[in-house]
Parts: sequence; C-alpha cells; structure tokens
Amino acid sequence: MSDQLPPGSMPPPPGQPPPAPSVGIAISWAFDRFKRYAAAFIGLAAVVTVIQFVQQMGTRPLQNIIVDCSNPETPGQINACTAAIGLSAVAAIVISLVFALLAFIAQIGVQRAAIRSTQGIEPSFSQMLTTQYLGRYILYMLVYAALSFVGLLLCILPGIAVMFLLQLGPYYVLDKGMGVGEAIKASFAAVTKNFGPALIMTIFNFLVLLLGGVFFGILTLVTLPFACLFTAHMYRQFNREAVA
Repeated sequence: MSDQLPPGSMPPPPGQPPPAPSVGIAISWAFDRFKRYAAAFIGLAAVVTVIQFVQQMGTRPLQNIIVDCSNPETPGQINACTAAIGLSAVAAIVISLVFALLAFIAQIGVQRAAIRSTQGIEPSFSQMLTTQYLGRYILYMLVYAALSFVGLLLCILPGIAVMFLLQLGPYYVLDKGMGVGEAIKASFAAVTKNFGPALIMTIFNFLVLLLGGVFFGILTLVTLPFACLFTAHMYRQFNREAVA
C-alpha cells in the first residue's frame, strides 16, 4: 500500500514525524465547540430529532394493529386484520421512506456544520439547506449501505469491517467534494494508517450515539452534534490538517 496521504492532506514539515492523532484533544475540542455554539447545534439536531419522532408516530398505527391482531380467533377477524395490516403497512412504508429521507438530509446539515466548525465557520441552518455535494453524498451512502449489507450477510465480520474502514467517506465527500471511489479510497487509507485512534473513535461514537437513544431519543439533541464534531476533528487529524 502506498504511503501517499489522502487528497487534500498536508504533509508534516521536513525532517519531523507527523504528530499522532489524539482522541483526547478531539474530545476536548468538541466539548468546547459545542458549548460555544450550543444553541445552533441543538437547533440543527432538533430538526433531525423531530423528523425521527414524527416518523415513529406515523408507523405507530401499524404496530398497534399488529398487536391487536396477534391472535385473531374467527375467519372474519383474520380477514379484517389481514386487510388492515395490508393498508397500514403500505402507509407506514411510505411514511417511513419520506421521513427517513428528510432525517437523512437534515443529518447531513449537522455533519456539514461540524466540518465547517473545524475551519472556524459558525454553524447555521444554511449548512443544512445547501445542496452542495448532496448527490455525491447520497450515492456514497447507498454504496456504503450496500457493501455493509453484503458484508453482514457474509458472516457479519466483513460487514463490520466495511462500516469501520469506510466510515469517514461522508466527510471526504462533504468537505472535499470527492466522488464515491475517491472517498472510499481516502477513508480506507485514513483509517488503516491510524488504526488505533480510528478504533477508539468508532467505539466512542457508538457509545455516545447509544446514549442518545435514552429518554425517547431526547439526548440526541446533544449526542448527535457532539459525535459529528468529534469525528470531524479526528478526520482533520488523520489528514494532518489544521483545526481552527
């Protein structure tokens, strides 16, 4: 494997080894940046949280029907439940797809705001509304999801490896406008060359986002932007780039 740094990275000064990425520095910076712009980041995360909540409420009728029809006793009840579940399932699928797409786009805004924060740019809703690199991002995530799914089918471990190695691809797309192939290569190079810090970053993010699911997902208002800020700082460190 080549020792070339991912595109857009800055090499260390001549004669000096590059500094090792520091998880502690990234956590400290993320805390500081989140506190400084808490209102803006919570506002961005609130959009995602509300959309996800509405999505859950929209699919609740289907869940209720399934519970009510879990043990029909007469042919009439069976036919009625089959029809109700069929219609509700179609509606629930449509609602889920629409709101999943909205939440997906809104979450891009949080990631974009975190990336721009590493450049000293204040977070704003304009970062959520812009469509810059949106098509490339969606295409990357579709490929990422497909590769992860195939990997999970192959004894699970290959899927976990794909998710781990390609997790930084969205940041390369949103930050540098890379295409799918470029972003995959850049993420693979960054993660493999910084395996230890990348593994800690992954575990830490998993725990933070897991915490976000507590209290009906309300903590996502804090955990989502914090995880994005932390990851954005680690992304800069892996590429030997300055952080504002």
